Amino acid sequence: MNIWDLAKQKLVENKQRAAELEQKLDDENGAVNDNYLAEVRRRHESHIIIAGNRKCGKSSFMLNFLERKEDLRESVGLEFTYARRTRGNVKDVANLWELGGGSSVTELLSVPITAKNVETCSLIVLLDMTNLSEMWITIEKTVDTVRRLVENLERQDVNLQTRMAEKSRLRLEKYESSSLKMCTPCPLPMTIVATKYDEFQNFESEKRRHLCQFLRFLAYSYGANLMMYSSRMEQFPKLVKNMISHFAFGTVCPQGYITDHNKPMFIKCGFDNLEAIGIPPGSDNFMGASSPFNLWRESFISLWPQKTGNVDVEDTKKQDPMIDPVFKEPSIDNLVEIKRKELENHIRSKRDREAAEARAAERIAKINVR
Repeated sequence: MNIWDLAKQKLVENKQRAAELEQKLDDENGAVNDNYLAEVRRRHESHIIIAGNRKCGKSSFMLNFLERKEDLRESVGLEFTYARRTRGNVKDVANLWELGGGSSVTELLSVPITAKNVETCSLIVLLDMTNLSEMWITIEKTVDTVRRLVENLERQDVNLQTRMAEKSRLRLEKYESSSLKMCTPCPLPMTIVATKYDEFQNFESEKRRHLCQFLRFLAYSYGANLMMYSSRMEQFPKLVKNMISHFAFGTVCPQGYITDHNKPMFIKCGFDNLEAIGIPPGSDNFMGASSPFNLWRESFISLWPQKTGNVDVEDTKKQDPMIDPVFKEPSIDNLVEIKRKELENHIRSKRDREAAEARAAERIAKINVR
């Protein structure tokens, strides 16, 4: 046997190991039984966008998946990391994009959502259940930005529009056609994660029930999976890992259907329906709404008014990255200090010049009077 025969034999063995690993994943998570999952598994690179309002647990959520133990710090702007998985001679790469700063910086989503990446992008939106005054505006602004970016890319490429429509059809194939007409699905595969479940448990029963209704409707309307999460409870890390792995590496999506507001909800896309969700609280007062989404939005805002204007701005001002030691860069900081002093000197000299000109003008005026 020569070296070329050995190379061919090694290649065959690597393919067999990759197939065995894939079968092992199937055995652990269930058989592949839908077209969308089969399409995802053909990827070797994916992009996962993790968004949500500030201080809702995005960083801890991502670190759970990466199995890293690091000191948490507040994310700023769009932060990037990646994860890899090897199957024989095949390497899968998951690019993870964390949007720090809440809904005030959603325009940064144009970085990962490009013509090259959009077909392998997925969106995970974390919503803080203890901060209801920003919940609706956060998810609506995030999804609207994603939708606008994707539509801009589709206008530039008709074939891309066709492919994205087919991917959406595969994801939503469990929806009834009549119900689908009342929904506004997100153009990317999406999961809504309601965070801080440990504090949510202490809410009054009626408040928990109403909030669960709203979350179920949002997930149904956007064509998203829905789950609850807490970084302080041991039962969630495995679920987080399995959910992100589903989008990142094409593993089977976690199974389950939990709608009880006394338990951590988990609903896969397409397994819920409007009849089971019910009507929004106080819907009798909003019969003039133009669509089901507007009806639910108005009901939500009537219970928990949303912050107007640009949310997260006040908190952003309190935490200035310029003075945060985490972002210390000596060479850049020295240049900034030099420029700051130059600016102060310029302002001082300008002020002195203006004062001198004013005194000169005053003396001239007195001379003219004489």
